[in-house]
Amino acid sequence: MNEKDLQLVKIISSEIQTEGESALYLISVKYTNLVRLNLVLLKALLERKQKKGIMITIDRPHQYVSHLLQLHGIDQTNLSFVDAISVQSSDTKGGAVAAEFQKGPFHIEVLPEFIAGSNGSNPDISSEFSMVEFVVMDNVSTLLTYNTMASVETFFTKYLQVLRNRASQRVITVLAMDKDVHPVLFEFVSEIATKTIELSPDMQIRHVFQDNLGGLAKSDISKGVI
Repeated sequence: MNEKDLQLVKIISSEIQTEGESALYLISVKYTNLVRLNLVLLKALLERKQKKGIMITIDRPHQYVSHLLQLHGIDQTNLSFVDAISVQSSDTKGGAVAAEFQKGPFHIEVLPEFIAGSNGSNPDISSEFSMVEFVVMDNVSTLLTYNTMASVETFFTKYLQVLRNRASQRVITVLAMDKDVHPVLFEFVSEIATKTIELSPDMQIRHVFQDNLGGLAKSDISKGVI
């Protein structure tokens, strides 16, 4: 990671609040910068925030992300993966610990129950989720390659319900997508997000939109570049 990336780590870390209720952060970024942004997010959450979390990999296998983290010296001790592409989950060393989520990205609406363990099929991940403080989701636009918009909306509705059912546990959820790839999906997620951060093509913060009315309206609270 270069100096510009490290500066973005600091700024993203300052935008993500770790106190209060669970929150959903949406980051608008060009598709070509998604991998780079995921590294920035994980470094901010794992190292600067010192949080324990899960990454749900949708766009590429978790082994790829894990390898990049190793290359950049980002400690994965407090990170686990749920791999929706290769239909398995993994521990921090990349080994499979569960394979119950057999439907993969084709039925993404069942993933919240899988994580929460409400279907009784995955006590390992459910137990781990009870201790996590953040969830990072890989490119959610990929979900529409395998699912209808209705299924993706159901996924987010159920996921938010999982968080509400764990009111005593604060979970920061961060997801990134290119708003130009699937603008309808981006608009839907932005309506339920606590905060939306828009990055320019050169990975500088362009706008920050803060939720004011329960996800139904946002005001532009920050403009400019880092």
